[in-house]
Amino acid sequence: MSTVKQTPLPTPLKGKADWREYKAFRLENGVTCLAINDKESKTTAMSCIVEVGASSDPRELSGLAHFCEHMCFLGSEKYPGENQYKRYLSSHGGRSNASTSMHLTNFKFEVLADHAEKAVDIFSNFFVSPLFTSSGTSREVQAVSSENSKNLTADGRRRLQILKDLADQDHYYSKFSTGNSETLPSDSPEKLEWLREALLAFHRRHYRPEKMTVVIAGPQPMETLEKWVGERYSKIKTASSSSNGEIEESIAALRLNVEKLVAIAAKDAPPYAFEEAAPPYNSAFRSSLLKSNEDGDSTWPILLTTKPLRSMRKLNMMFPIPSDRKTPDRAPSSMLSHLLGHEGVGSAFAALQNSGLLSSLSSGARTRAPDFTLFQIDMGLTEKGEENWEEVANTIFAYCRMLQKKANGKNNDGNDDPEAVNELRRIWEENGELHRIFFDQTSPSGAYSYAPDICDSVVSYGTEACLSAGRMLHETKASFPLKDFTEYTELLVPENCIVERCSEEAYKEMEMKDKGLFPDGFGLKKERWYGVEYYLAQIEKNRVLEWKGLDGLSAMNNGTNVVCQSSGLHLPLPNRYIPRTLELCPDLPEEARRGQRIDKPIDPPSLLVNEENWKLFHRLDDRYALPKSSLQLLIRNLSLQNTKNEKGEWIHNPKSVLLSSFLAAIFNESMAQETYDASLAGLRWSLSIGSTGIKLNCFGFSDRLPDLALRVLSDFLSGEFLRDEKFFVASRDRVIRSLGTYFESRRADAHAMYYRDSLLSSKDEGVAEKLEIAIAAEFEDVVKHHQTVLQDTERSVQCLFNGNVSRGEAMEFFSSAKAKIKEAYEARAQEPLDDEAQTLIDPGMVERQLQQGQDIELHFSSQNVEEENGAVLCSYQSSIPSFKGETLSHPLALRSSSTIRLICHMMREPLFDSLRTKQQLGYIVSSYYEIGMTSQSNENGRVPLTTPVDFISINVLSQKMAPPDIADRIDEFIEDFRRSLEAMPESEIRDHADALATKLLKPTQKLLQEAGSQYSRIQHYGPEVFHRRKQQSVAPGAPATVGGHEIPWDTTKALASTIRGLGREDLLETFDRMTHPSRRSRVVSCVYGKKFPLATGGASAGPGRRPSPIASVVGAMVPLWRPRPRTTPNPAIVVGSLQELLSLRRRLPGFDLAGRGPPVRARGRTMAAVGLGVALLGVAAAARRERPPTAPGRKEAS
Repeated sequence: MSTVKQTPLPTPLKGKADWREYKAFRLENGVTCLAINDKESKTTAMSCIVEVGASSDPRELSGLAHFCEHMCFLGSEKYPGENQYKRYLSSHGGRSNASTSMHLTNFKFEVLADHAEKAVDIFSNFFVSPLFTSSGTSREVQAVSSENSKNLTADGRRRLQILKDLADQDHYYSKFSTGNSETLPSDSPEKLEWLREALLAFHRRHYRPEKMTVVIAGPQPMETLEKWVGERYSKIKTASSSSNGEIEESIAALRLNVEKLVAIAAKDAPPYAFEEAAPPYNSAFRSSLLKSNEDGDSTWPILLTTKPLRSMRKLNMMFPIPSDRKTPDRAPSSMLSHLLGHEGVGSAFAALQNSGLLSSLSSGARTRAPDFTLFQIDMGLTEKGEENWEEVANTIFAYCRMLQKKANGKNNDGNDDPEAVNELRRIWEENGELHRIFFDQTSPSGAYSYAPDICDSVVSYGTEACLSAGRMLHETKASFPLKDFTEYTELLVPENCIVERCSEEAYKEMEMKDKGLFPDGFGLKKERWYGVEYYLAQIEKNRVLEWKGLDGLSAMNNGTNVVCQSSGLHLPLPNRYIPRTLELCPDLPEEARRGQRIDKPIDPPSLLVNEENWKLFHRLDDRYALPKSSLQLLIRNLSLQNTKNEKGEWIHNPKSVLLSSFLAAIFNESMAQETYDASLAGLRWSLSIGSTGIKLNCFGFSDRLPDLALRVLSDFLSGEFLRDEKFFVASRDRVIRSLGTYFESRRADAHAMYYRDSLLSSKDEGVAEKLEIAIAAEFEDVVKHHQTVLQDTERSVQCLFNGNVSRGEAMEFFSSAKAKIKEAYEARAQEPLDDEAQTLIDPGMVERQLQQGQDIELHFSSQNVEEENGAVLCSYQSSIPSFKGETLSHPLALRSSSTIRLICHMMREPLFDSLRTKQQLGYIVSSYYEIGMTSQSNENGRVPLTTPVDFISINVLSQKMAPPDIADRIDEFIEDFRRSLEAMPESEIRDHADALATKLLKPTQKLLQEAGSQYSRIQHYGPEVFHRRKQQSVAPGAPATVGGHEIPWDTTKALASTIRGLGREDLLETFDRMTHPSRRSRVVSCVYGKKFPLATGGASAGPGRRPSPIASVVGAMVPLWRPRPRTTPNPAIVVGSLQELLSLRRRLPGFDLAGRGPPVRARGRTMAAVGLGVALLGVAAAARRERPPTAPGRKEAS
């Protein structure tokens, strides 16, 4: 036990499925601590929250709190190295991050448990004795500014800044929280000194132990965790014990000046912590901020019109209301969110969807501050809804009036209704029941996300309620906060509403009206920090009267004939999907019923049905001890994305791809009302259509899951959802708008990935082709496509059912599903299905092979007019296929994949330190391991053989220099990194290898994760395994093995073992094969922003030079790529247009599954293109690449 003085705090209340142990205490200096012993975790995570955020920024130094967060990571007195922290974490399987909100700054890290103590020591010293060097201060301003620049093209950020501009400018909410080089000046020695002194003053005032909360979670004994925290965080000095020492007079004056600045700004921030009293209601948004005349008449409701970069049709209704943070279990805003966001029959959503006005609706707190809440109803409109947005708002106000009446004991007609309040109490009790079920039947998440979440909750709700706040553990009908709920409903009125229209059409309407007719304070506005323009306008008084529900105004529809049946509005009916039982399956052995066994190895699923075209896999969960199941069913069908040519051969068809995506989108939207109650009761489902087929996913409580799955499957097969054209109209509209602004609304690094994937893994010819098909698509095409799909008898079905489900229940479900599928197919095909007939399977994914010793350069301009940044994505493709299991892989695959994974693990931190921390190229700098998937038909052309392909990728987003210069810096880093491998001590290599191997062997903690991994193996490798000579049949209930070739359920053990055996020579050999100019297969995708634009000219390359387009950089014409000494056998292929990209793509072969692909010599300037999988519809298409956890754009530790 720690000898540091501490005071015990209440122990958190935890759910039945939570195996962790908790101990809360407070150190003598005031640091609040929570130690969590997690016996199942292989990592240790820590979070430290400081109770300060952007609300305390001096307005003269916007972004100071965020900047302080960045600076904390740049060394301490004990550990002065700027990259010491990240380097240690990287060497031992760790990661870190931090974030700054308006009220809190949250720091976190995770590391393998065996190496946690030193990580805790380094981390804690950021708060004990940070360095805040002058050199680091100057450089990190650029990092903050780069972070801000990447946000400039994000619609969410832009709209947030508009709200801040609209707020009371004396209220802290209006502060610009990110900061940039303008607000944090450091471009002269005097400014730098002033900024650093302000930083130190901010830190002295706010980074005090009494304002800190620390959470540590790991497998170490509780006493160890307690000791680690206590001994280190007790060293943080309180304000009274801090001393500035003797300082020069000039510095003293400067320090006094900035301390006053910081002290004044600190008064802006409201009290936030659990133990502090709630501040009085003080909304940042008030109608009094704008007056329509000298008499001071209120201007609300006010109309805010914004123009998005990404095409959308949004209607947002925002209401400032009092904060209810202090009463999470009895928060009236939560009840309002449930009722206004409901999608079932009788809801506002249902009324508007039935009228063809709405495609999505959500409600809840947009901002939940200590002194106010901005409650929002966020709606996605159809084209018809856009034209009639006033009617949409009218329906929402009608629902709000109904809630007011119910709370006051009235019916919809305003007459007394004794049952009205009882209805509300019944809903309140039902919500409480569901919250309690989730609380008891949810296992803990991973330590890295868990620690900061709980730390935040401790700050807000204290240690005892940090896990249970908002779970309504003790709420009943009698505890329903009727008085507070009634008061809140009375604020949902036009006079207290900001109405935001966010669409290009809405903005054009305002531009047409902008003839100088707006009164003072209204019209066109421009936000300061992002430069975003928006309109403010008043709403017609007659329209406001209509929204209030006054008589005689229903004719105000601008001549349109819109009918929204608001009269059918009513409160939600009882939820029929609440589980009837939470019992575990009786087939489970007793030891599996006692509790979670996360360390137990995962047994492979059993193959219960093994027919030619029907396969059922099943696994009874014996690890998680939860009453939950996962079901995944796939109907493979070639006609979903292909058509037959005149020779009867199946060929890829982009129109079929789009029509299939329309089918999925229409169906999902049509089922919203029917299945919304299921989602509230913890049953999630989705139906998607990709290259492999129609996939139905269901997950949740086992009791009602099969019924839901059969209902969804039956409704899709029946085609009843295609009786109404409105869902097609809405889906096509969304797709056309998404495609139309695809490039204009995305960051440069997203463009770079798009062009890279267009070359390597797409089957389509780009956005323009998709857009043309979408515009031409008709509803009848979709209906006919549904018929065509179900008329194609060449189909097969595979299903994985695992979790709390018995073998008999799985068989019963599959039998029912099989009957429904056969009935639907036979009805269309008008002939019985032959269950034993061998069917074709769409190979699906493709990965094209690059020539060794060949660079391909892609050069494109960003079409986002707001994009300042350029981007470079370098991808190195392995010539050896990736490892997919010992019996199915290339003989060199295991060692190759293991070495590439280890190189990526080792390279990540040095790259970040060099290009981001030291060179400050940009905020986004990352390297990562990628897997592409490619499939080819076997010898008889019927079964796809799928193979993964390894990549090393490096991504940089920057406005500091032109993309070719960034690419040169990447090349320089590659050379430096190789030298570091040669000189690296063997012990350091061992550390990296052990860390990666341990991470790979980390036990799966969630059923959904387990099921996803198993299903992926079945989908990718099942056809190949089952096609292997069918000389040995698989007995029902046996592991899925055919002819000794088992589906490779778990490849991590082999990878981990091989990684631990790798040495320096293995790393150097593979690194040279992947990156040396004479051996590498590389694509360099460059996208140019406004700062360094790409000119239209070009120049051919002379001997020994790369072909180089010409870029105009700050008015000067310079080569895109400086000639560098090269030893590649071929000059780089340079591509500058989509036509060239497509041309080259046609000449690249599919990846040779044996790993011996013939060399491809591309001639001239040629290149290929792209395919949007139809995620643009909001429906996930087949993922062509499996992205790593640290994908491009993810924020690194500051």
